[in-house]
Amino acid sequence: MRIVWNGQRALALAAVAALAGCGGGDSGPSQSPAVIVKTPTKSGDAQSGVVGEALPNGLKVIVTRDGVAVPQVEVTSSTANGSLDPTSSQTDDNGVAGSTWTLGDTPGPQTATAILQDATGSPVTFTATAISGLPQPGTQVQVISGDAGGGANRFSPTDITVNVGTAVTWTWVDEVAAHNVVPDDGATPQTSGPLNVGPRTYSYTFNTLGVFHYHCQAHGSAGGGGMSGTVTVVAVAP
Repeated sequence: MRIVWNGQRALALAAVAALAGCGGGDSGPSQSPAVIVKTPTKSGDAQSGVVGEALPNGLKVIVTRDGVAVPQVEVTSSTANGSLDPTSSQTDDNGVAGSTWTLGDTPGPQTATAILQDATGSPVTFTATAISGLPQPGTQVQVISGDAGGGANRFSPTDITVNVGTAVTWTWVDEVAAHNVVPDDGATPQTSGPLNVGPRTYSYTFNTLGVFHYHCQAHGSAGGGGMSGTVTVVAVAP
């Protein structure tokens, strides 16, 4: 028996056979999607800061694929509260990209996002609490000189507790003796200047959590001696 193949059919069958021999047309394993998350530490999330000012810690994300850092991919950032700088950046050799967030002018909760197109976990959302930088009730400290009745040179109240981002104001209430505000640690709060008599005021905004000790250069000493005081700075309650 003589079999005659139609030419087009033969070509089609040959093509099918060739595809079968190459695994059915599979061009190889598909690439896993990139994954974007906040960095495990110091991501910049959940900070508090003064309205209209940059947060102390930048916002940071890390991009990986199958657990390996992915460099040189573009991450964009956006916020309806304040501004971000930069708004677009590439990941470094460790897969990390970052941006500085300057808060908006309205006190309260604020949000920002980091976006990587087609990545798992995108967008990444960061939150912050903006606090008014103006002096608040309960954040006033009087700078008082001793008197004939036995009152000592003192700060009143001696110890106060404020939310992070709050400005504390010291007010000289008389002109009997010269005083100033000097930080025990040499940094926080900043020195108010040389010894001065009142009436005058000095304000300092506390943007870092902790307990900060201070004293008067002339009438106190570091460690709580004489004319001294403390400011305890705590996080804003959620």
